[in-house]
Amino acid sequence: MRESRTPQAVPRPWLSLGLAALLWSGCGGLPESSADADAVTPFPEQSAALVTTDQCAPAPAAQSTSGNTVYYRYSTNKSWDAAKADCTAMGGRLAVPMSSADNEAIHSINGGLLLHIGFRQSSGQTQPGAGWLTVEGETPTYTNWNTGEPNDGDRYENGNQNCGRMWDIGTWDDVSCTSSASPYVCEFGAQPVTCGGGATCGVATDSTYRCQCPTGQRYDATANACFGGPLAIEVNSLNVDHAASGNVFVNYPLKARVGLKGTGNKNSFVVSLGLMQKPSGPNPTDEELANLQSCVVGGTRITLPGDGSQQYVDIEGIVPPECLNGAPQRAANFFVLLDGADEFTTEENKWLIFNEKEAQTTLGQRCTTTDPVTGTQRTGCVINVTVRPPPGNDISMLSATPDSSVVVLDPPGQPTDIQSGSTEAPRPLFVAGISVAAYGRDFDEANSSTLPAAVDFAYDIIATPDTGSVGWKRLNANPEATHAPIGNLKPGEALQLDARLHPTEEFRLLTSPGGPWAAATDYQVRACAMVPFPEIGDPQAAGPDGRANNCKVFSVRLVRGTFSSSSASSMDVSKSFSNSWGSSSTLQLALTGGSTNTLNLTGAYSDNSAKASIKGFFGSFDLAQAWGDASATVSPAQASLDTGFKVFGTALLSYSNTAGTVSYSYNKSYTKEKCLTYSYGVVVASIDISGCFSATAGYQLSSTLSATSITVQVRPYTQASLSVSGTLNLTLYKATLSASLTVLGFNTSSTDGMSAGLSFVINSTSPLKLTVAYTTNATFRISTLDGSIDLTIEQLEASWCKKKKWGITFKYPCWGWDTLAEYNLFSYDGYSYSTELLKRSGSAITLQ
Repeated sequence: MRESRTPQAVPRPWLSLGLAALLWSGCGGLPESSADADAVTPFPEQSAALVTTDQCAPAPAAQSTSGNTVYYRYSTNKSWDAAKADCTAMGGRLAVPMSSADNEAIHSINGGLLLHIGFRQSSGQTQPGAGWLTVEGETPTYTNWNTGEPNDGDRYENGNQNCGRMWDIGTWDDVSCTSSASPYVCEFGAQPVTCGGGATCGVATDSTYRCQCPTGQRYDATANACFGGPLAIEVNSLNVDHAASGNVFVNYPLKARVGLKGTGNKNSFVVSLGLMQKPSGPNPTDEELANLQSCVVGGTRITLPGDGSQQYVDIEGIVPPECLNGAPQRAANFFVLLDGADEFTTEENKWLIFNEKEAQTTLGQRCTTTDPVTGTQRTGCVINVTVRPPPGNDISMLSATPDSSVVVLDPPGQPTDIQSGSTEAPRPLFVAGISVAAYGRDFDEANSSTLPAAVDFAYDIIATPDTGSVGWKRLNANPEATHAPIGNLKPGEALQLDARLHPTEEFRLLTSPGGPWAAATDYQVRACAMVPFPEIGDPQAAGPDGRANNCKVFSVRLVRGTFSSSSASSMDVSKSFSNSWGSSSTLQLALTGGSTNTLNLTGAYSDNSAKASIKGFFGSFDLAQAWGDASATVSPAQASLDTGFKVFGTALLSYSNTAGTVSYSYNKSYTKEKCLTYSYGVVVASIDISGCFSATAGYQLSSTLSATSITVQVRPYTQASLSVSGTLNLTLYKATLSASLTVLGFNTSSTDGMSAGLSFVINSTSPLKLTVAYTTNATFRISTLDGSIDLTIEQLEASWCKKKKWGITFKYPCWGWDTLAEYNLFSYDGYSYSTELLKRSGSAITLQ
């Protein structure tokens, strides 16, 4: 173990040799430089974090919000062009009020000043009010010009008033873009980053505002702080979960917890856990240390705050075959390596814990570990184990969790308010998310991902207490075929699956009046991997037959539900959707959404939302998020609307309004295409290759509201495709190979998305009585990997062409390509999933 010291201290020679052996070893050594460490071992931060950036905005003189939009007012006088550039450099735009609410939010922070806003007149206009556009080149849907403006013609501006400015009273004027210096307002789709941890916001070399740190330190966007500089580190504990058995198996998981303290500046480190060959005795020679074999099991990043507080880091990994390096077995010790990869690059900035010699030093005695036999703490973090070959295949259920801790048992049959001629998918009790992995196989082996047989899953439920000693009872899983049994699973990969669980007829009888579970509210659910082949896992985790780790149990609370009745004082119609495709350890797409519609004595309310997210080894982030919230209240008689759309966390649309009647529609799409072409050859033979990637993302929203009705429709959509073609040109023949592939389609039909309509009539006010009618619809659709590869062979043929000139018809030889053959080499319909989440309607429902 290394002493608590600053990184500049020089290590003792024997320990340097031991470290050199670790770095030199052919059994999975670590790189020497920080740059290589990041490239080879991109370990994630220990704690999850949101997607962040170092782009920032300086502190404003005043700020306000409208919906999700944030406005910053800056008091420095700049021309309109300079103000626009400054807002862009902050990651925002010169403010564009899109509604009276936006305009008022800007007006509220003007401080009695004239403010530049994001409107500009296009060139070549002859009328002062013609051709006004936003900074993004769009025609504005809202304006608030002062009386007589824009005029573009007074004697002071000489007809050059082409930019917009807000007066102190909130109305607009047109001014010169270059000579009229004024304060300005920047607009952001989310709260801009405020630099912390010693960083300041300033213009960087790329001409954008970024958080910058003092010399010798770097800015970390996740922690919003400056890192680097002197730090003294103490490694004071090491505990490994499988140490009690004394055996470690190759291609099986391992977990460890390391305790650390840091004193000085905040720093980020890579903490690695590995196994090093056990020395021959407590006093190995430098030559022996230099030849010890080693391997790295896993690692992660940790931020040490530098305040001396106790910190712990959990490390998980798969023991690699390199830990044996061909040997039948090997005696080994665990080691911990700390590498300040971001701040330091020299060897003395690493801390090691391994072998008996280190444990006998004064410094080594500061580190403690749990004795695997007695359970007591012992000094010196030496943990002796034997590394052994894998015992066999083992399937492990890593986790099982419900989407809600409270589950609802609805009555059998269809709800009473489904639209005539329509049906809904059976409502599940809940959705269980499970994670499963396979161990014992080497990732590099041929066909390593193919299991000996397909693995299925079973879900059982039991009341607690189990009145009547009924025992575990099976639940129905996935009548919608959310997932099928798995036959392929990469070694060590955590595969995520969702199961929609439904009650059986037997379960309904057990929970019905008179049944043994009629009064039960607390239940346990058991999720198990059903493995049809022998399992031989690590006995400590999997038991003697390898099946002890096949199941996970969780608790839920059950309530009995009822379908909506025709007479009540309030009514709710809601539905949520959640599904995912792929694996979170590689790449996973998740779609979630919901529609909630509430009617009660105060009025009607409709909330709709949808979100598409990506999760993988790099973390997680939201691709797109849309919402549409509306309400119509009885007293006061008014309607309100709040809608928006975000892409990668940036708001592209934010709109809100409150009035006696509101009507709003918006349809915006963004398209990006990138094409490449390449040609090579001569006259006799040549090759042409071209490819294009195109993506379209958009959003449709429409809403009409009054004091007694609401109609809302929300549809975010995305479609991305890839096309590639290659042509071989010969003298008389041409062969073309073309391929097209749909990368992703989400809500591509105009009927997709969510919509809701609510209306009510006040029959009497004393007592208050309302008659309500409603419709709710929600449909999700997704498609991917839909494509084909085709081969076309053409021949150049001669024919006679005709041309008429001056009344005379001429014939002349001409050439054209004639298709000889067409072949479809590959065709794949891809994956498509579409579900009608709900389709309900009701009328003559009286609320009183």
